Amino acid sequence: MIIHTFLTVEDKNFFHHKGIDHSGIVRALLKNFRNIFSGHSVRMGGSTITQQVAKNFFLSHAQTFTRKIKEILLAFKIEELYSKEKILELYLNEIYLGGGSYGIESAAQYYFNKSLTQLTLGEVAYLYSS
Repeated sequence: MIIHTFLTVEDKNFFHHKGIDHSGIVRALLKNFRNIFSGHSVRMGGSTITQQVAKNFFLSHAQTFTRKIKEILLAFKIEELYSKEKILELYLNEIYLGGGSYGIESAAQYYFNKSLTQLTLGEVAYLYSS
């Protein structure tokens, strides 16, 4: 349930791409162009879970074109070196979920004083929205 929730929202093609999701990038670019022309702020978006692992473990969080290229290249390398399951484990154990909580187990304890396996679907959804 937990993995399905995060994959559905964060990277629904996770098990079908090699580090980057071309359709996700195109979708993010189109949205960003629409935002530019409507006067809204630009948000890069479109990063896969593997790209987020690359950024969170090896790169800064600066939103620059150079960092994005490095993130993509690292994502390809990570996909070569690690299984999808290991990449997902790294992501779920390091994602920041508010309240000083890094990783879903830490967040489950912080917000609900429960183990991850004891969470309801609603509580998992709350964690994702944190």
